[in-house]
Amino acid sequence: MNSDSIIDLNKSKQTIFLIGDSTVQSYGIGSEPQAGWGQLLMRHFALDKSYIKYHPESTRFGQVVRYESDDLIIDNRAMAGRSARNYYDEQRAEDAIKEVKKGDIVLIQFAHNDANKAKAERYLTPADYREFLINKYIEPVINKGAVPVLVTAIAMREFDDEGKCRISFPEYRDMMLDIADQNKDKVKLIDLGRLTAEFNTRIGPLGCKSIYLHLPKGLFTSFPDGSEDNAHLQYNGAFAYAGLVHDELVRQKIIQK
Repeated sequence: MNSDSIIDLNKSKQTIFLIGDSTVQSYGIGSEPQAGWGQLLMRHFALDKSYIKYHPESTRFGQVVRYESDDLIIDNRAMAGRSARNYYDEQRAEDAIKEVKKGDIVLIQFAHNDANKAKAERYLTPADYREFLINKYIEPVINKGAVPVLVTAIAMREFDDEGKCRISFPEYRDMMLDIADQNKDKVKLIDLGRLTAEFNTRIGPLGCKSIYLHLPKGLFTSFPDGSEDNAHLQYNGAFAYAGLVHDELVRQKIIQK
């Protein structure tokens, strides 16, 4: 932020709320270079503008980060290790949605943890996932006069024998596509799973190591033993994927830029 810039905190502004998991979450300095795409989204909206970031006092959840420019707020409520189930059970959904006002936008991305059968507190069958999204997230957001935007889970760094990146969690993605198709007048969709898979295919398996958490041993204090993580993002990937989200919000006219 430029030191001579002034952000009007009292002005009523449209807010983009982000609800999701570790691939969306904002991370602190101690976790670098790990980042979530929600952490970098404001960078794309405020390329030539100043903005501030802070923890809003209205929430009891410490990982929440709010990014605010003179005309927009991005409120990142995403949390690592959460599925649609345990995010709701921990009252994180309630905490976020109580802040939503008419005209706001609520982006919802889950599936990475919902598909984990080994963790009962997270797991949802695809059918239950669909019902959870509708009843616990979409309907409450619509009732607030806001726009729910389903975001399919980002692709993992997984390639087939022909060098094509696979779309991750396809059964859960299909549920989001079906909900959006059945509720076109009320629910929007960003197929980030497809977009990230296409992006990964273009840069290839080796190129993807620079955007996922593939880190050498001893380079980062937060990852002293290095990392070969094909699910989570480092800064480059988070910035690139945030750009895909930004472009879809603008292209679909979900937000007026």
